[in-house]
Amino acid sequence: MRTGWIELAAIPAALLVGYLLRSNSWASGHVRRAWSWLKAWAKLAPFTTALWLLVAVHAWMLIGLPPKLRDAVLLTHSTTLAHLKHEPLTVLFGSAMWTDVDELLFLTFTAVIYLAPLERWLGTWRTLLAFLAGHIGATVLIALWIEETVLITPEQDRVYARTIDVGISYGAYCCAALLAYRLRRPFRFTVWTLLLAYLLYQASLTDFDARVDYTSLGHLVAFTIGVLLWPLTRTARARAHRDDPWVKLPAPPPDLPGAGHPADTETTSLAR
Repeated sequence: MRTGWIELAAIPAALLVGYLLRSNSWASGHVRRAWSWLKAWAKLAPFTTALWLLVAVHAWMLIGLPPKLRDAVLLTHSTTLAHLKHEPLTVLFGSAMWTDVDELLFLTFTAVIYLAPLERWLGTWRTLLAFLAGHIGATVLIALWIEETVLITPEQDRVYARTIDVGISYGAYCCAALLAYRLRRPFRFTVWTLLLAYLLYQASLTDFDARVDYTSLGHLVAFTIGVLLWPLTRTARARAHRDDPWVKLPAPPPDLPGAGHPADTETTSLAR
């Protein structure tokens, strides 16, 4: 399906939804309450919300594009050696903003399970620092390792130049490793062991000579960076919020059923 057909279908659909909401007070009331709840959740984790919106909007822009054009757009922002040499800042930051539509589920899972709890625990700026450390650090270290130690044949170099390497996975795995510090030691080491085992299994399935794709190694580097960022967890804010619920939901608007019972708006902490 071409982009034009999507636009033609989306515009009347949006107008129809708007008309139905205006003519149905019950539906419009629930939409307003849901919107208020979403805004409250966004205020609890502004960086997570902004990142999700940026990546989702960029992914939406790819919908309807022919496969070759979609790959060309993603390749433009990919962290290949050539791009890192000629426009490093553009691809280092831009590569985290682009992903395929198929990755939106992983993005949403990451936002809810990893990033938002980490942001509420450590704060917005420290979470941003951790994400960038994982994303940029793993990208640069893998690129330097490839350039200095890996002997790439001319044929492999042509394949590597066309390899698409975008997304938030480096930053996500770094934040996941860092978030484990909130758990007590037996559970913390269990989480690290399971995550490391998964990443090693993922790396074992990669044929590096054939694909010239070192993303799985980048995930291991990002995981290591997250473990090394433990000083971020030693702040006064981290200690003050250590016992907060792992998944915190904003209180419902006053007119929603169940309002006035704060205990019902928070789930049991998974950190205990």
